[in-house]
Amino acid sequence: MTQILYRTAELTPGDGRTVYGLAVPFGQVATVSDAGGRPYREMFERGSFRRTIAERGNKVRLLIGHDHRRLPIGKATALEERADGLYCEFYVSRTSAGDDALIAVRDGLAGGFSVGFAGIREHWDGDVLVRTEVALREVSVTEFPAYSGAAISGVRHNSTTISRQFAELWLLAHQ
Repeated sequence: MTQILYRTAELTPGDGRTVYGLAVPFGQVATVSDAGGRPYREMFERGSFRRTIAERGNKVRLLIGHDHRRLPIGKATALEERADGLYCEFYVSRTSAGDDALIAVRDGLAGGFSVGFAGIREHWDGDVLVRTEVALREVSVTEFPAYSGAAISGVRHNSTTISRQFAELWLLAHQ
């Protein structure tokens, strides 16, 4: 069975139902713990989420605190690798759990995103485990970021991402 690992990033408050920002910075070393609580140093490389985005980006869900026993509170509307890290955008459902999560973010009680992933390819560079390919399983709203350089932009009313169907129709009309 593949072990799911978790990493966090800061989240800042706003309003609306779309939570977005930098979930995982590339090239930043953080001290994290394995499933047994043993600490080690880790870093994500640019390109480590490329396959997940291509194969199942629209299936990544937003949870609260990695609690897989509860229904997800949202779904990814955008996942994108940029030079400095993995950016994400999630629509938060109009449910009591989704509302509670948004209130906690706005009130400063939930200060981060945390990613749940399975490692696929990695190598050691000295005492740092460098992640070169991972399968992103979920992103969670949580309290504490593991990566201090991560900066979540906030919460807004609407997604700025257009649907694939709309983009394809627009391209056909403008050729």
